[in-house]
Amino acid sequence: MERFYTQLKSTLSKSSVRKVYIIGKGPSVYEVDTSQLLSRDSVVINLNDSEKILPGDFAILHRAWAYQSVRECGFKAACYISDIPITSATYIPAKYYPSTYDSFENVVNLLLKEELFVSDFLFLSALKLSMIISNLFKTAIKVYFLGFDFVELPQSKNSEVSSVSIELESTEHSLLLDDLKFKNSFLKRQEAYFLYLKKMIKDIAPGIEMIHVGMKSYSTCTPQDFNTSGDSVSYLDVPSNFNTKQYSNLCEKVESGHVAVVAEFTNNHIGDKNRLREMIKLAVAAGADLIKVQKRDVETFYTQRELRQPYASPFGKTLGDYRRGVEMDEEMFELLIIECFKYKIPWFVSVLDYPSFEFIRQFDVPLIKIPSTISEHRNFIKNFSSSYANDVVVSTGFTNANYEKFILDTFASEYRRLWLLQCASSYPAPLEACQIAVVRHYAKMQATLNLSLYPGYSSHDVGSIVSMMAVAAGAKMIEKHVKLGDLDWVHFDGVAVDLRQGEFQKFISDIRKAEIICGDEIKTIHSVEHHKYKPNDMHN
Repeated sequence: MERFYTQLKSTLSKSSVRKVYIIGKGPSVYEVDTSQLLSRDSVVINLNDSEKILPGDFAILHRAWAYQSVRECGFKAACYISDIPITSATYIPAKYYPSTYDSFENVVNLLLKEELFVSDFLFLSALKLSMIISNLFKTAIKVYFLGFDFVELPQSKNSEVSSVSIELESTEHSLLLDDLKFKNSFLKRQEAYFLYLKKMIKDIAPGIEMIHVGMKSYSTCTPQDFNTSGDSVSYLDVPSNFNTKQYSNLCEKVESGHVAVVAEFTNNHIGDKNRLREMIKLAVAAGADLIKVQKRDVETFYTQRELRQPYASPFGKTLGDYRRGVEMDEEMFELLIIECFKYKIPWFVSVLDYPSFEFIRQFDVPLIKIPSTISEHRNFIKNFSSSYANDVVVSTGFTNANYEKFILDTFASEYRRLWLLQCASSYPAPLEACQIAVVRHYAKMQATLNLSLYPGYSSHDVGSIVSMMAVAAGAKMIEKHVKLGDLDWVHFDGVAVDLRQGEFQKFISDIRKAEIICGDEIKTIHSVEHHKYKPNDMHN
């Protein structure tokens, strides 16, 4: 237990805790303003893979499907508590107690154990962790249960069951293979334990108050009431170093073999705040590691003649109308920072000119991209390099080996990372233009040069096969354009994958499969291997 408390204190690193938010996956959780959960005196606990909604301080796992889902997401919570060994993230082992209790008293006895545990009813484990935190900080704590709807599964067609089952905290992906009556019985029993403990908690743990957020008769408040009961996170609440810290954590994962997947927004947010919020939320839920946007100074990047050119969009009839309409201003960047802080995901930006670079320097930017579209702007690139010492991403679309030499001469250093991405500036890019062998070439340079060079691929092709091959060739970063539905008047919309339709989630899943298929370069014998003839003495 001493080791556990040391890890617990290290993960929390807070001066006080007065609220704990336990996140399930019932439908009501999607009505909650999750920015409310990020105050400095609160702890967020994920159950199963609810970190896809909001990565927390702790995540409690037991089922194999949840471990796999979180693994594909990229282990975004700060610390994991599980009976399954986890080597890719901060991990606290816990003993598993099966749900064989036949009385309420046995559940109480489980909570009164000194040790932290994992149970089939994960909310019990989260409640025990809340009790430990209350004792640690010697203070009363309000424990909010979000997404605990205890909704019975309908006995209907499989497609209808599937759409409901994935939202429930207590269900697993193998649900449709199991008996619905058993699962609904499990839900009823879980709800009964919850109600009993809600009534008895003051006797068990006087410092704990259980608050159910939902639409049940016993709910303390509705999601709407919860949303208006406190202040949302403001731009000033975001720590100045949050982006650098999240990016550094990601780089550590990349060093261990993880491929960083970038959700490239370009201008698909179309200058709409709600649209930007939704894109970030869906990109995180799909498993993205980084969010990337663009910044250009419209009035100086284009000539007046170009700005007057006809261009049909909801913002007007000229290219200037369109570009001014979709450009991100300071307020939009502050919103980006708030939302990325909320979901604990780092962000970066493509800068297309020096005024945009000067603008973006006011924010926490550990990483900036030089896109293919400005590869001929050599003076700007040189000035940028001399003024910016942090990490850089460079796409090499519509360039040749001469540009590669220029970029290496300008940026390559042992003191900062250079993410060098093979790219074909064609929308969409045909297969013969993808030239994944260039990624292999970058990977070889990484191995031979004393530089912090990281190969990657910026995908303008259709589907995921080329990006999977890029991973096999040594890519450490994969960029993919994303969108919300079809907007033909938005540049590059045709090569973007849809966030709402699950296309980006499928793309990331394929990238993770490619990681698994590639494996380690050191040849080993796998446990699944068999069928080897032993030499017999007659032939020796």
